[in-house]
Amino acid sequence: MTNIKFLLIGTSLSLIPTITFAQCVATQDCETLGYTETSCNGGKGVKCPFGNKWACIQSDSECEQQFCDKYGFKYTCSGTGYAGGGGELCNNKYAFCTCASGYYWENGSCKQKTPDYTNCTIGALFYSDYTCSYSLENSKTLLGVVIMEKSANQNGWIMTVTPIQTGIKWSTSSVDIPGLTNYASIPDDIQSSCSNTDIITAYGDSNQYPAAWAAKNYKPIGTPSNKSWCLPSGGLLNNINHPNNFTRINTGIITSGGKTLGNIYNNWEFVWSSSEYKSGSNVVWFLYTDTNGSFSMGYTPGNFEAYSVRPVMEF
Repeated sequence: MTNIKFLLIGTSLSLIPTITFAQCVATQDCETLGYTETSCNGGKGVKCPFGNKWACIQSDSECEQQFCDKYGFKYTCSGTGYAGGGGELCNNKYAFCTCASGYYWENGSCKQKTPDYTNCTIGALFYSDYTCSYSLENSKTLLGVVIMEKSANQNGWIMTVTPIQTGIKWSTSSVDIPGLTNYASIPDDIQSSCSNTDIITAYGDSNQYPAAWAAKNYKPIGTPSNKSWCLPSGGLLNNINHPNNFTRINTGIITSGGKTLGNIYNNWEFVWSSSEYKSGSNVVWFLYTDTNGSFSMGYTPGNFEAYSVRPVMEF
C-alpha cells in the first residue's frame, strides 16, 4: 500500500511542469498584435483588449483602391497628348495610356515627339507622326503636302492634297475687314495664314465669310492637338507661284492620289488666300493655276464663288 501511494505522488508531481509550460502569457504590445490605428472611421473596427489601438475594417472601395494600386492602375489618361486609356479600367484608372498623334508613352506619361524634318522638303508628303516621305505610306495618316520648308527663321507649311471646298465665296459682303492688312502688290505675309484667318472669323460668321470658316473648322483625323488649319495667306500661296515649287508640289499630290493644283474647274483652279488687296473694298488675293502649268497671283472681289479652299497647317 505504501508503494502505491509513492507512485501516485510521483506521477502527480511529474505533470506540474507540463501544465506550467502550456499556459499563455498575454503581451501588452498592441502594435505587435497588428493594431495600428488610434481610431476607426465610425467605430468600424476591433479595439485592442488593452491600450487604445484599433484594427480597422476597410470598405469595399478602399480594398478596390489597394488592389488597383498594387497592380499598377494609376493613370487617368487625360490632358494634352492623351488619346485615352489603355486596357481595362480599375478604380477609374488605367495601367497605361494611349497617346495622341505626335506623342509617345514613356515613364508613365505621354511625351511629345521631337520631330525630324529632314525629309520635309517642298513636295514631300507630311504624316501625322511628323515624318515626311516622297512615297505614299498607307500605314500612316497623311495630312498634306509640304509647300514651304521649315528653317531657323520660319515655320514650315503643308497644304491639303485636295480642296475641302470648291465653288465657295470668300465673303458675302463688300466690307474691308478692320485689322486685316491690305496689300496693293503681291503680299509678303508668308507666316500670317492663321492670324489672318482668326481676324476674318472673329469679324463675321460662316455665312459672311465661308472660305475662312471652312478652313478654320477643318480638323481631319491625325491633326496634332496643338495645331490648327487655316486659310493660306497670299504670301504663302505666292511661294507656290514658282516653276520648281509648283512642279514639286503637284508631283507630291499625284503620289498621294489627291487633286493637283489647276485640275479642279475644267482644267483650271483659283485658290483663295486670307489676304485682302487694298483698303476700301473687299477684294482678295488668290492663286491661279491650270493643267498647262500656268500659275499666277491675282485679286478679285470676295463674292466670286468659283474658287477653292485648300487649308494649310504650320509645322
